[in-house]
Amino acid sequence: MVLGMSGCLIRWLPWRQSAVLVHMRLLSRDIGQPTAYTHPHLLKEEELLPGIHKSEFLERRRNLMREMATTQAGKTNKKHLVIVPGAPVQYMSGDVPYRFHQGTDLLYMTGFQEPDAVLLLESTGGLPEHKSILYVRPRDPHRELWDGPRAGPDGAAAFTGVTEAYNIDELGAHLEQKYSKMGFSVWYCTEEYVHPDHDDVIINSLTNSPHSHIDNVHTYTQLLHKLRLVKSPAELNLMRKAGQIAASAFRETMHSTRPDVMEYQLESVFEHHCKMKGAQTLSFPPVVAGGSRANCLHYITNNRELRAGDLVLFDAGCEYHGYVSDVTRTWPVSGQFTAGQRELYEAVLRVKQASIKASRPGVTLNQLNRSAANMISSELQALGLVPRNSSASELTQAINKLFPHHLGHFLGMDTHDTPTVDRDTVLSPGMVITIEPGVYVPRDWHVLTKTAKEMLGTGIRIEDDVVITESGCEVLNANCPQTVAEITELCGGLAKC
Repeated sequence: MVLGMSGCLIRWLPWRQSAVLVHMRLLSRDIGQPTAYTHPHLLKEEELLPGIHKSEFLERRRNLMREMATTQAGKTNKKHLVIVPGAPVQYMSGDVPYRFHQGTDLLYMTGFQEPDAVLLLESTGGLPEHKSILYVRPRDPHRELWDGPRAGPDGAAAFTGVTEAYNIDELGAHLEQKYSKMGFSVWYCTEEYVHPDHDDVIINSLTNSPHSHIDNVHTYTQLLHKLRLVKSPAELNLMRKAGQIAASAFRETMHSTRPDVMEYQLESVFEHHCKMKGAQTLSFPPVVAGGSRANCLHYITNNRELRAGDLVLFDAGCEYHGYVSDVTRTWPVSGQFTAGQRELYEAVLRVKQASIKASRPGVTLNQLNRSAANMISSELQALGLVPRNSSASELTQAINKLFPHHLGHFLGMDTHDTPTVDRDTVLSPGMVITIEPGVYVPRDWHVLTKTAKEMLGTGIRIEDDVVITESGCEVLNANCPQTVAEITELCGGLAKC
């Protein structure tokens, strides 16, 4: 017996029809995250993220279990329990929260965006067969008055399509009663503790029972990162959008640059434009580094004034429904490059363009990095920053000083995505990487030419997001200005910057 859409009691419908009505009722209320009911402009029926159908999340869970089946533990043990914790709310002070951001492993596996959730995948009948169980916060009218709607177990199950859902407060008891005594192999994120409170509950419930019988504890992280590494067409569409938004925001930010503007004011231009174009947040705190501050690779203080004659290095990106961009551009505050700045900028740009051209299936990030380092070495000698008669060891020392970071990293739901994946992994279609060569010249660097003196204290990095395709690669932020002509026309053509 359930309530119909009009509020009338329904007694006569068969069970299956009643269940459908219950499902429809649950999905026709606000559950605290976008749904096809609350955001019909954004989501179609059965989509959990824009363009990503509920069935894709089901297949992701199944693929993880398939990967587990190929391991030694998967071949020798019959019972498996995967535990994927979500993120908690973080607080800046007292009861003032930061905006919530879901742990990306849980988001990838479920599409669920509430804090304090935990996913269990239980397999007892042979991998990859399993059932999915989601533990979530209960409905609470008082807390929802303050913090907004919650899905609750019934809403979470209806929305995500998991097999079962329960109150998060039941997690510890269920683990101890059902799993700790039954000889399960447990798979957990042992490299990183996502939710300290849940970590304690999970570990204590499984190991501290006097009758505990856990065969082994394994990490699922490398298996899951292997899956996350190759993006589906729907994921790539979201990443294209994130790249397009960032490219458009960079154009606006360049156009707004002028001397005496504060770095954080320029940051606000970028963030405003990203959000007005549909991004929910930025990928990370932006680097807005004027002048020699660009030689601090992760400078995020952004509290200095931009000065005429300096360059500004701007490293930023946005997040579009769970997927991020990461783009860097460097341009003149006054709108025009000096001769030395231009020569150094075009050298870095040549390395970036050649590296993108070399990005294709069959190569690795480390191979691309070595090629970029060799190109930068030649460029530095041509610029007068390194003597042409330098020995191999002297060249290596110079490169390590002037190009101190790797050429790129994997990109996806996280800025530094899938960190357990080695950079010697052979690139294949669907993988997304960054290409970001840079040269950072200290003020006290010994230079050989008058033009090279103009490069002292200068840091230049140019970064694009690249998806590997069957025949090569595609730049996801392709409309972002990069050539000297494009930048000076946009930013300095009217002598306004």
